[in-house]
Amino acid sequence: MRVIEHREIYRDQRFHAAFPSIVRFGDDNLLLAFRRARDAMWLVPKEKREGYDMFERMDHIDSRSHITLMELDGSGCVKPGTTDFLPFNPEASDQDPSLLVLPGDDVLLASFSYYPLPADVDALLRGRAETEDQKAGCRYLSWGCHTSLRGRHAGDWRFHHRFIEPDGGYGAWLGHTDRQPRLGAVRGQPVRLGNELLLPVYWGVEEGSALFASVDGGSSWRFKALIARDTAGVVTYQEPALCPDGEGGLVCFCRTAGANGRLATIRSRDGLHWNTPELHELVGHPFHPLVLADGRVLLSYGYRNEPYGVRLRLLENAAADPDDAEEVIVRDDGLCRDIGYPWGVQLSDDRVLLVYYWTNNEGMRGIEASWLEI
Repeated sequence: MRVIEHREIYRDQRFHAAFPSIVRFGDDNLLLAFRRARDAMWLVPKEKREGYDMFERMDHIDSRSHITLMELDGSGCVKPGTTDFLPFNPEASDQDPSLLVLPGDDVLLASFSYYPLPADVDALLRGRAETEDQKAGCRYLSWGCHTSLRGRHAGDWRFHHRFIEPDGGYGAWLGHTDRQPRLGAVRGQPVRLGNELLLPVYWGVEEGSALFASVDGGSSWRFKALIARDTAGVVTYQEPALCPDGEGGLVCFCRTAGANGRLATIRSRDGLHWNTPELHELVGHPFHPLVLADGRVLLSYGYRNEPYGVRLRLLENAAADPDDAEEVIVRDDGLCRDIGYPWGVQLSDDRVLLVYYWTNNEGMRGIEASWLEI
């Protein structure tokens, strides 16, 4: 394996760009999606920023965050004039996108939202005058998961923000005089298996991660199974990503909290019954499994210990033990922990394009990519 080059895909001083996802159309062009939010630091003169640690600031909550989409050509170069946006939700701010190409080149976009809260409402609702989320940007409520469906071309949204309703004991309803479905969060690869679309979701240690299924193209969803939950209340299984095992089953790759960020894998033969999670020595933030044309799986992940960067392991198949695979360092020149979330796609010439977010030497978050020869 050889790392060919790294390149900046998108960066704008007025925006914070992160958490990308990328897919390949039938004509070999690519669609990139990422969360974009305001970055107000451009308003502050440089002399007033002296002594302020731009690498430690967290800006992952913003009332105007939204999902931006851009088309790339078959080699990974941005195509001018193809920028698109998931239509805005007037109530809530959209977070990480997860893409899946469907037959006919329709695109399923799964995401989740936060509901920004005024300080007085937050105090009345939760009884707290100061909260940790203030440090991340603003106060908020989790607003649940939703799916959207777009046609091949920019602006062709068949539907958007179809919020997934609680089902099978997973999720809850918010509100007093009205109600809003709240179903955790989603960040990780969905898959199409048979006549079903399968979407992995997650939330806290009590809820664990679960699998929802749709038979109508993502318009509605039903609970299918619990993927993983720690009954001891220690490990949280986060950002689950699905990978077909080539034999009709699935492997789910999860980032963890409460287990030092170690990878957890969970296997299923049918999507209904899942094995006990297996914790690995591998640490990552988070994981993306890309099935290559030859059946091998390229498992990429952000690395938030020094030296910060992006790494991967090449597995013989989805069920192979990642701890036994050689670790390949794609990049180790990160300047802070606020990097990662890689997502890979194989190009028509068999190279792999790996997209991720990266913090530059001015503290600006943007989308960058690495081209790999396998």
